Amino acid sequence: MKIFISVDMEGIWGVVSPAHVNNTADEYQRMRKLMTKEANIVINEAFKNGATEVVVNDSHDTMDNLLIEELDPRAQLVSGSPKPLSMMQGIDSTFDGIIFVGYHTRCGTPNGIFNHTYMGSTISRVFVNGKEMGECGINAGLGGYFGVPVLAISGDDLLAAQAIEEIGDIETIVVKKAVNRYVAHNISYNELQKVYEEKLKKAFENIKSYPIVEYTGNITMDIEFMSEVKAGNAMLLPQAKRIDNKTVRIESDDYLELFMLFRTCMVLGGAIR
Repeated sequence: MKIFISVDMEGIWGVVSPAHVNNTADEYQRMRKLMTKEANIVINEAFKNGATEVVVNDSHDTMDNLLIEELDPRAQLVSGSPKPLSMMQGIDSTFDGIIFVGYHTRCGTPNGIFNHTYMGSTISRVFVNGKEMGECGINAGLGGYFGVPVLAISGDDLLAAQAIEEIGDIETIVVKKAVNRYVAHNISYNELQKVYEEKLKKAFENIKSYPIVEYTGNITMDIEFMSEVKAGNAMLLPQAKRIDNKTVRIESDDYLELFMLFRTCMVLGGAIR
């Protein structure tokens, strides 16, 4: 059994402050250790429950946060940036399941810890076939493209609710309760280990029952930017269509192609203030 784990940072237990996720801040180094420690809990549970191969993708910011020398030596690590598939680099049809770790709510979520969607200073909202999606929903579509189900996700309590809305009935591991964007009520570390053990045991026992997010026919993605000038810059992509001042639409009958178009729009939009 082969498992893919995508690890972001904002939803990691104990991570609450902007200084925690900024690689130029002193506190960041401590949070890298917490991120690696939590990833190790998931890796260990995967192997304990029958995994024979685990691939971990570092999915935060520059994507070189996880400490490979402290990572469970049984796991493989995809590290560095830019990656063609970003937070999902390494996914393919050989995997049996996906676990999202340390994820966060989409942009605009009231009180969601570090709420944003892919590029916080560039993207406001993303809709796939008219349904608003955050990073977990967008990434689940890539898993679905390869026929791989999402088993579980961890982060704050608001993220847990959104994940079920965007993906379906998956295991949600709440490591902290959101108070506001930079305040959380973290569960105890003992409870953290216990909830991962219980939820992932259930996930692996019922691995065939979890949702595969697949799209058929023409797929539309509407990308709402933070400003009209960013949307205008995204229009340099020939496939983009202007929907309103801040929104462009891209379309494809292939989700992988759509995702690559999405990434191109983000790069173009983010290239201008």
